[in-house]
Amino acid sequence: MQASIIMPTYNSSAYIETCIENARAQGDVVSEHIIADGGSTDGTVEIVARLKTKYPYLSLLPGPDKGQSDALNKATAAATAPFIGILNCDDTYEPMAVSQAIALMQTLPQPAFVTGNCLFAVEGGDSTMTRPKDLRVESLLLGPDLVRFPANPASYFYSKDIHDLVGGYDVDDHYAMDFDFIIKCALKTKLHYVDQHWGNFYLHAGCKTLDNNFDAAAQLAAIIARYQKDLTPEQLKNQARIRILKTFKAAVRKTRDRLKRAAKTYN
Repeated sequence: MQASIIMPTYNSSAYIETCIENARAQGDVVSEHIIADGGSTDGTVEIVARLKTKYPYLSLLPGPDKGQSDALNKATAAATAPFIGILNCDDTYEPMAVSQAIALMQTLPQPAFVTGNCLFAVEGGDSTMTRPKDLRVESLLLGPDLVRFPANPASYFYSKDIHDLVGGYDVDDHYAMDFDFIIKCALKTKLHYVDQHWGNFYLHAGCKTLDNNFDAAAQLAAIIARYQKDLTPEQLKNQARIRILKTFKAAVRKTRDRLKRAAKTYN
């Protein structure tokens, strides 16, 4: 089986060619690469047109659109493969990521959602590997300060049919639509984690995540509040236990780090 790779773009000329080549390097498991452009004026569309002569499996859905969620919904509707991968134009896959994800999804009840690890690389700063091991909805709704979630689509894939269960991306949400989608999936089906490095998320000047951090945090809090009421009594009890454990572990880590810094200063 194969996957459709979806890429929402808007004035992405600085990154899009590298990203297209990265997706192409995944091989024949990618049956199509759909570029959903929001009306770029910086040459993005022209780059796609040029590369389409080299890679006929590329397709372009021209804008304008109502934002990233609208672009994702349009591209998903146009996708023909049974599995979906979403790759933002400034992120990349690790070699064999798509084929590994498809191989796993084929062994699971359908529709399936799988996620691996994602490397967060900050421009001019440190890199951190995120491992979203606990994908229970009651855990995810504790928020990213306590529980890691699949924070970038370069590291997760899912069956196209999952949209029949949960609908599309929220077109009114421009900052945390991926978290909203993941929570809807977790409420309807089991999410699966594999300890493999699948994606790379680059945080750089001008990227949406950094430029709109406050808006994204506010939207995230609103999503958590909205879905918290959907938890069962058993999930709420479990969530309380998880909160206590995660808070304790976080306190231990902070104390350990503080002692390490003090020891360095003393030595």
